[in-house]
Amino acid sequence: MKRNLCFLSIFLMTYITLSSFSSPLQVAAMPQLSARSAVLIDVETGQVLYNKHMHLKAFPASLTKVLTTIIALEEGNSKELVTVSRRAAYQEGSSIYLREGEKIKLEDLLYGVMLASGNDAAVAVAEHIAGSIEGFAELMNEKAREMGALNSNFVNPSGLPDSAHYSTAYDLAMIMRYALQNEKFREITGTKQKTIPWADNDWGRGLRNHNKLLWQFDDITGGKTGYTKAAGRCLIASAIKDGREVVAVVLNDPDDWLDIRKLLDFGLENFKSIRVVEKGEPVYSLAWEKTDKGRLDLLAADSLELLVPAAGEVRVKKQVYLKEDLNLPVRQGEEMGILCFLDDYKVIAETPLVAAEDLHYNSIFLRFWHWLREKTGKKGGLYSL
Repeated sequence: MKRNLCFLSIFLMTYITLSSFSSPLQVAAMPQLSARSAVLIDVETGQVLYNKHMHLKAFPASLTKVLTTIIALEEGNSKELVTVSRRAAYQEGSSIYLREGEKIKLEDLLYGVMLASGNDAAVAVAEHIAGSIEGFAELMNEKAREMGALNSNFVNPSGLPDSAHYSTAYDLAMIMRYALQNEKFREITGTKQKTIPWADNDWGRGLRNHNKLLWQFDDITGGKTGYTKAAGRCLIASAIKDGREVVAVVLNDPDDWLDIRKLLDFGLENFKSIRVVEKGEPVYSLAWEKTDKGRLDLLAADSLELLVPAAGEVRVKKQVYLKEDLNLPVRQGEEMGILCFLDDYKVIAETPLVAAEDLHYNSIFLRFWHWLREKTGKKGGLYSL
């Protein structure tokens, strides 16, 4: 949730059924996948459009590098020179052939991380940003929680197998969703091939993106491949159509390329957006004693849209939270709480609720008393919800 609701109290909770047709129709058949776990989400709303064991903990392999890259972009300077350590240069697994002592720009390393899945590049990035792999892992876990990835734990920047290094399809989708908000990340993950400097050579390192979907389909905006014996084949990808973008994740999937395409097509072709609240629409009428009007209408500060199956319906929870410290007088437009729409207890859309008009005490004496308290520096009111 975007706001801290610890200071808000639940005031209204109802279920509503949203449908794109006047009568329910059959929802399009759900994709049948070989993946052990998978998820499909809408990038704008975060809504889950497909779920197969999406909270099952698993080895994420090199999908880890999405998190590594977005952290480096946010915490580092892409033009800074990174000095490659011995530990980085001698990492096992996929490599861009870094040499100990080599100096290379952070931005070039990130292309090596995302396109060629270089474990050496990932470690060099981690050490540059946090001073050590261990320090970077702490940063990874902190940042992952901020992104909504609550069932993960990361101990290295590359995704090499470790019993303490795990994630879920849902968490990885949330990390990718967050990363796509960064334009530089979009540029990197959507690049098909790149040449970066190679120390002591007359030619550069040629990097080719392992995400072959970029070469096959015009709607693909990014993604990351991953494989270890422990994790199996793993893949994350994003695609866009008519301005709407989705992210799909499959873990431990022998048919990862086929399955990820099924999920992306399902998300782009079988859902449509429905306006559930208009800006300025009255959401709730709040009874309030000892006031001049006796009640106060709460209005939606913004319009909200949700995705529903293009042929069918979906049930969501509508919930209103009010601030605990609401006091008189109230000014028109003052924020009073939040309207949320939830799917399986996860907030998928929200907007502030604001006062439709001014609201005062119902007597001149009480108004004067409040004015006097404000003038003398005393806070609070005679009445609060």
